[in-house]
Amino acid sequence: MQKSIYLKALAILGVILVSFWLPLRLIGLAPSEMLETQFDLLISVISAIHVRFYFQQPGKSWKELGSWWDAGLVADLLTLIPISLVVKSITGEHADHWLLLNFLTLRHVKDIKPFLDHFPELSPLAYRLVPILAMLPPVVHGAACGWIALGSGSAGPAADHLTQYIRAVYWTMTTLCTVGYGDIVPKTSVQMLYAGGIQLLGVGFFGYILSNVASVLGRQDAAREHHMNNLDRIETFMRMHDTPRQLRNEVRGYYHYLWTRKKGYLDRSVLADLPTKIQSDLFLHLNQSILQKVPFLRGASQELIEDLMRELEPQVAVPGERLFRVGDGGDALYFIQSGEVEIVGADRQKIATLSDGDFFGEMALVSDRPRKASARSVSFCDLYVLRREAFDLVISAYPEFREHIQQVARTRSGINSENGNPDTHRSS
Repeated sequence: MQKSIYLKALAILGVILVSFWLPLRLIGLAPSEMLETQFDLLISVISAIHVRFYFQQPGKSWKELGSWWDAGLVADLLTLIPISLVVKSITGEHADHWLLLNFLTLRHVKDIKPFLDHFPELSPLAYRLVPILAMLPPVVHGAACGWIALGSGSAGPAADHLTQYIRAVYWTMTTLCTVGYGDIVPKTSVQMLYAGGIQLLGVGFFGYILSNVASVLGRQDAAREHHMNNLDRIETFMRMHDTPRQLRNEVRGYYHYLWTRKKGYLDRSVLADLPTKIQSDLFLHLNQSILQKVPFLRGASQELIEDLMRELEPQVAVPGERLFRVGDGGDALYFIQSGEVEIVGADRQKIATLSDGDFFGEMALVSDRPRKASARSVSFCDLYVLRREAFDLVISAYPEFREHIQQVARTRSGINSENGNPDTHRSS
C-alpha cells in the first residue's frame, strides 16, 4: 500500500513537470539532448505506472481479453513509447510534432483528488485547495505558451524570451479572469479565435475556482453560519407567536451561550454520525478526569469506564433551572463540565455551591432513595448526565463490580441515615 502511494505521488509530480515542459518544448525551446531524453523517459515512467495500476484493477480476466482494453489504456501505451528517442534514432532529428502525443499524459492531472483520499488526516481546506493550486499554474503556463506560438498579438515577439513569456502570462491572466485590458490584443484571425477560446475557458475554469474558493471561505466560518441559521429560525418563530421581550432575551442568551462555549453545536448532534467507539473515545478524552473522581468508580476497569462514557448525555442548564428537588426519585448522576450548581436542603438553606469538575446525585445510581436536597443551576451550565437505567445496563456485564457497587450503597446508606447529608461531592 505504501509503495503504491509513492508511485502515485511520483506519477502526479511527473505529470505536473511535463505540463510545464511540453508547451515550452513545442514553442521552440531548444533543450540539450540530455534534458530531452530525461523528460522522454519521465513520460514513459508515468505511463508505465498507470499501466501497472490499470492491470491491478479487480474484475479483469485473461480469458476475456476484450475487457482489458479502453481508450485510457491505449493512451498510456502510446505515451509509454519514448518518442524523442525513437524519432532521433530513426531520423536523426528532434521530434517536434510527434511530441503532441505526450499531451495524452496530462489527462492524469485529474488523479490529484483520488490521491488525496489516501490521507484522511488532511483538513477539508487542504483537500479543496490543493487540486486548485496544482492545476492553475499549468493551465496558465500552457495558455501563455500557446499565445507565444501565435505571435503574442500586438505585443509581438521580444528579443528577451523571459520578457516575452512574462507578457504572455500577463495576457493570459487578464484574459482568463476578465476580457483583457486592451493593452495586448489579438491581431490575426487565429489570435482572435484563440483569445475567444481562452475567454470561454476563463468563464468555466475561473468560475470553478472562484466558486470553490468562496465555498472554502464560507466553510472557514461554517460554525457561525450554522449558529446564525438557528438564530434566524428561532427569531422567526418568536415573532410569529408574539413572544414577550423578556422571554426572547432568555432564548437569545441561551443561543449566545451555545455560541461562546460550543460554537453553536451540542456535543451529541456533532458526534451523532460517528461510530460508538469513536464517540466513547472522544467523551473519554473530555471527561475521564471527572468520572474517575466518583468514589465508587475508582478502580473500575478501562472497559467499564468506556462503556459508561457511551451513556453520558450532554445537557445545558440555564440560570435558575431546577435539576431536581427534594423528594424526587433518584434517577441520575450529574457531572459539571462548566458553570455553577447550588445544592439546597429541605429547609431551603444552601448546603453547597458546586462548580467545574464537581458531581452530585451519585447515590441515585446505587439506591432507590428519594432526593434529600434540591439542585438548581446558578449560571449557564454544561452538564453530563448518567441515567440510572443506563448505568444498571452497563454494570450488569461486570458482576464483580456490581457487587462492589451494592456494598458501597449499603455503606453510604448507613452513613447518610446518621448525618442526613445529600450525595454531593466536590472535585477536590
